[in-house]
Amino acid sequence: MIQQYFKQAWRLLKENPVLSAISIIGTALAICMIMVIVMSHQVKNAPYPPETNRDRMLYVKWMSSREKKASPDDSYSNGPMGYDFAKACFKALQIPEAVTVVSAYAPPGMVSVPGQNTAESYDKMLTDENFWQVFDFTFIDGKPYTKADVDAGLRKVVITEKIARETFGTMAATGKRILLDYTEYTVCGVVKDVSTLATAAYAQIWLPITSKEIPSGDAEGIGGVCRVFILAKSKSDFSAIRQEAETLRKKYNEGLSQYEAFYRDQPDAHFVYIHRKWANVAPDMKAIIRQSIIVLALLLIIPAINLSGMMNSRMRKRLSELGVRRAFGATRKNLLSQVMWESLLQTLLGGALGLLFSYIAAYALKGIIYENSDTAFRLGDITLNPASLLSPAIFLYALLFCLLLNVLSALVPAWSVSHKPIVDSIHSK
Repeated sequence: MIQQYFKQAWRLLKENPVLSAISIIGTALAICMIMVIVMSHQVKNAPYPPETNRDRMLYVKWMSSREKKASPDDSYSNGPMGYDFAKACFKALQIPEAVTVVSAYAPPGMVSVPGQNTAESYDKMLTDENFWQVFDFTFIDGKPYTKADVDAGLRKVVITEKIARETFGTMAATGKRILLDYTEYTVCGVVKDVSTLATAAYAQIWLPITSKEIPSGDAEGIGGVCRVFILAKSKSDFSAIRQEAETLRKKYNEGLSQYEAFYRDQPDAHFVYIHRKWANVAPDMKAIIRQSIIVLALLLIIPAINLSGMMNSRMRKRLSELGVRRAFGATRKNLLSQVMWESLLQTLLGGALGLLFSYIAAYALKGIIYENSDTAFRLGDITLNPASLLSPAIFLYALLFCLLLNVLSALVPAWSVSHKPIVDSIHSK
């Protein structure tokens, strides 16, 4: 029976190809717009390599300090933290699975091979040994540098397959020498290229944080050039980790003579971290969520209302047709079932087309949709993981919403016709 309904609905769609196409494309565009917005949210929040543990991550992006004798109204010093501060207040945490300290700012490095005169610029990051435990990199060749390498300040590097290919012409680059900013390093591993959208883990070349001189920082070592990423064993540990971090902060402040450090509500969960833009201001997450909901609602409701109007207008033009069907014995149930299945088929076709449109837009316009202040000046590429783009729940909600509007827009006139005298229905305009 269902198959017969779909066949009948398909024949009716082909009888009015132009209006059917407009209705299907309208549904597709409504779903496409909502899915593109959702996809832009997904790539920032969904877990995918090397940031596969985003749901268990905590971040300390900035640090604030002030003089102990200062009044609450006095100014603060804000920025990344010092390396010694990071080790004392975060590397000493016992509850997390792992804690890594990385460089917050590292200008691109000039990479070349000893004996060659040409050099290329690549994005670099200084990290400790736990970086490779916190993030999930795929090693094509070799392995990461170790704690012993970091403690000794050895000049080892992990590079991406792009650097290995462009510099050595092969992925088997382990053990080869490379010049980074005219200083010789040894390649210890090669990993798959990382998308610039992986804002915490992204670089093209990684080296031990102790292999270069680390600035001593200011405010008795509170300020510096480092950030901290914390991998919890479970999301349920977030509260305990924040309490332990606060205890270590107070202990560190007691040992300072002039300054004291503040976290400004950090460590952040991933969703808060990506919205924390300024060092001295915590993001208003309620306002951000409210704005996102409003944008999603407008992008869905406005085209959906237009679509509803088209469906309603189309059905009114078919009132006489429905009246003729009643005259030949069609029951009210038959009429309403016909209209419902026709609307369902249109919505399903529009939904499939809208999902296809959204993927095409995601890849064709990725430089416009996904580029932000974190990615604008990076030398790597914006690459997308197809699995991270799709949100089945949001797609289903958008599809059901369009289906509801389509069905209601079609059923109301059909229901009205089914309750009119047949002669009046046939002469409806």
